Amino acid sequence: MPRNDTSWMDEEDERAESQADTGQPPNAEAPQLVRKEAKAPPRATKGFYIQELHSMAFDRLVFEQKQAKGKKAPELAEEAIELLLKKYGLKINDI
Repeated sequence: MPRNDTSWMDEEDERAESQADTGQPPNAEAPQLVRKEAKAPPRATKGFYIQELHSMAFDRLVFEQKQAKGKKAPELAEEAIELLLKKYGLKINDI
């Protein structure tokens, strides 16, 4: 026969709220899961116009890399810019 006494639920709510207020975990000795997040470098938006064929070719490259679990579009664009800078004798760190 089910219990109709819900006082235990109130006690658990109070205990959980007091732990949340103090920031104390229920078992401080238990190992805590810590996930390291791989953060991408900060990026800036650059808007410029390119020929449609160049745009379509870049989109196709991005799609192929996505299928191969390779680089994403921003990384591919950065790589292309690095190649241009190298071609014209500029270095990223000099800017």
